[in-house]
Amino acid sequence: MKVILILFLLFASATEAICAGNTWIQRADFPANGRHRGTAISIGNKGYMGLGHYNGAGPNIVLKDWWQFDPATNSWSQKADYIGNNGNGNYAVLAFGMTNYGYIGGGQLAVNTSFYRYDPLNNTWQAMANSPTISMNTAGFVINNKGYYLSGSTLYEYTETTNSWTSKGNAPFNVATWNSAFTINDKGYVKSGFGLFEYKQSTNQWISRAPFPGHASAGSVAFTQNNKGYIVAGYGTWLSDLTSEVWEFNPANNQWTMMNEFEGTSRRFSSGFNIGNRCYIGTGTNGTNFSDFWEFDALANLEEEFDINQFKIYPNPATEFVKFESGNLNDFEVHVFNQNGGLISKLSTNNHQVLLERNNLSKGIYYFSILSGDKVVYTNKFIFK
Repeated sequence: MKVILILFLLFASATEAICAGNTWIQRADFPANGRHRGTAISIGNKGYMGLGHYNGAGPNIVLKDWWQFDPATNSWSQKADYIGNNGNGNYAVLAFGMTNYGYIGGGQLAVNTSFYRYDPLNNTWQAMANSPTISMNTAGFVINNKGYYLSGSTLYEYTETTNSWTSKGNAPFNVATWNSAFTINDKGYVKSGFGLFEYKQSTNQWISRAPFPGHASAGSVAFTQNNKGYIVAGYGTWLSDLTSEVWEFNPANNQWTMMNEFEGTSRRFSSGFNIGNRCYIGTGTNGTNFSDFWEFDALANLEEEFDINQFKIYPNPATEFVKFESGNLNDFEVHVFNQNGGLISKLSTNNHQVLLERNNLSKGIYYFSILSGDKVVYTNKFIFK
């Protein structure tokens, strides 16, 4: 009876919404020199960052180093140096991260239509077909393993299966220097100045979306989480006019929402990437070049995001397994208890659903709790018959 009472109280408390903002989590520092105008991509379940430069009052130091970040261990390892610009490094490059390979090219220095493929399995670089035009200080986006970037108003598409470039015609705007770009559900989004434009691959069409209401005109990082786009930091009217603002764009209602500010120092020309639904930002400058590295969680501590109407447990009663499924939470844990209150299983997921195999569990009633952000948001029971 005591266990049942505790579980009932947990269930009752889970119905109260507790509002909190997004959270920034400082991860292991980027292990090399601080820098800006570097690049970052993800390939599979790893992130990659490198290149860039730093100058300040001294000489212009151009970098070619390339590093891999493993989110499972929160650790970095150095990989083969970038071979572009005759092995002398580059900055302000164009970069695409795809399923199995990364692609980097263009940049501020040397032959800036050159384009290279990084193979993480073999840790090697290989020259690919040159991009059609000069590409520097421009952010591209990827849809269905095809890369896109704008030069002026012309959109170019890279197809990795044929190692070829194709002009896709003109966009209804000219891309600004140091634009930002992200992808949501097979659509590309480009923030150019304070304008936002959506590209639909299936019809090769652009539409204008709600203009960016924030302070930063350029030099921001963009990434995607939970089917929403985010613009972080950057500068306004001039390079020293820096901001820590974080803005969320929801394509479903074409609206921007201001989030809690970035917890690192205000900066411009940082690098960022997604690994699945996890987002990261690092490096950049405010006159001082940074090497700190941060993870962003838009839904941290938002217990109201658990919606009982979108939660299912089935089959119940069950014979061989029970599946727990949330329609709106990617990451959650399931703790399963026997009738005596003993913890018999602890499961976690980052793809909306968890499967509990029966194995040797006897028939009877079992209790479970759903945890989001280390807090119980729902409790109930199921039966193995």
